Amino acid sequence: MTAPGTTPTPRARQTVGGLGESGILRILNRRFATVPAAGDWPEGTVGPGDDAAVVSAPDGRFVITTDAMAQDRDFRLDWPAVPRGLASRSDGRTEGGPDGGSNGGRFDGHGFAGGYATGWKAAAQNLSDINAMGGEPSGLLLALTMPPTTPVAWIDGLAAGLAGAVRHLGAARCRIVGGDLGSDDRITVAVTATGDLDGRPAVRRTLPPAACAGTAGVDLGLDLVLCGRAGWAAAGLAVLETPRGLLDERLRIAEGAEQKEQKEQKEQAEQGDQLDHGVRRLAALAAAAQLRPRPVLGAGRVAAEAGALAMMDVSDGVLKDAGRLATTNGLRADLDPDWVRREASVLVPLARALDPASGQRTAECWVSAGGEDYGLLAALPTGATVPPGFRRIGRLVAESGAPAAAASLGSAGGWDHFTDR
Repeated sequence: MTAPGTTPTPRARQTVGGLGESGILRILNRRFATVPAAGDWPEGTVGPGDDAAVVSAPDGRFVITTDAMAQDRDFRLDWPAVPRGLASRSDGRTEGGPDGGSNGGRFDGHGFAGGYATGWKAAAQNLSDINAMGGEPSGLLLALTMPPTTPVAWIDGLAAGLAGAVRHLGAARCRIVGGDLGSDDRITVAVTATGDLDGRPAVRRTLPPAACAGTAGVDLGLDLVLCGRAGWAAAGLAVLETPRGLLDERLRIAEGAEQKEQKEQKEQAEQGDQLDHGVRRLAALAAAAQLRPRPVLGAGRVAAEAGALAMMDVSDGVLKDAGRLATTNGLRADLDPDWVRREASVLVPLARALDPASGQRTAECWVSAGGEDYGLLAALPTGATVPPGFRRIGRLVAESGAPAAAASLGSAGGWDHFTDR
């Protein structure tokens, strides 16, 4: 209640310091109750509200993973720029993004939109790890520390984003099973995810020994295939990190060049796609890919059933993660340069707008070395049917001194938490 004679604090200005733990938990639990499996607690299991949760392990095992996100390291409350028309919605869609129209909304990193993006991404990166083992997500736990000055709207958005990712990415059996709250000078979001294999073997990064046998330079007959996008989140980071005024100026110049080129060229069938992906819309799509990545859940199980010999999710860039997969097996990963160029082609107009001197090279670097798209990388025997949603991007080959060579490839690009600052 509000004391007599006082004015209620507007929701946008309320902070968690005025709520206490019980008030924060009410906000979180209200949002978490919207996930499809929220009420699915079979006899013998225990949901949120006790000292610990008790969850079932249908085949005697469960997959488990964890990821943490730190303020100003993994997410920011003050992005220099977010393209106009990009705003979060409580239903998980993105205004101006892949599945929503533009309403001219503005992104508020301190408010609901900023919290939503952080919650979505925290869930998505963990769901992606479960997917890479061939599992189906079954539960999320949230450990959250924050200063008392954190806006209530941001926490509400965080909870909505976690629940929204579970719903809209298709983790139908996944519940939010509990967590922990604490106070600190900055916000840290740590999510732990569990998953079920339903009696299937996990698909690891390690290839079967017979698949790795070969002499130096021999093609082992192993294709690298990828499901999901590559380079879009890196492009989005470049957009978000460009000062707003400079971004608007460069996009305006690029739009002028686009319009001039379209007038000069004849109408061509393939031009329709170019018009649909104008540079300003590309900027919004890329920013959305960074703020709310979309791993293709279920692709891990599909790849496993198609005969994938090894899998891993792509969180730190295709080049680095393909190198890691190769290193694990004493091999070398060779990316197909034609694939890199094709994948980069749609991003070239945005890259040229942001970096006119080296747009093509920048776009290819986003594709090969950019992280946080959370695609799924798999090794398949050559000749095997490529599963739906995957495409061939390179090869695994044997080479003398392969571990060192593969390690060099893996460090040539991509994200490293301790060396990239």
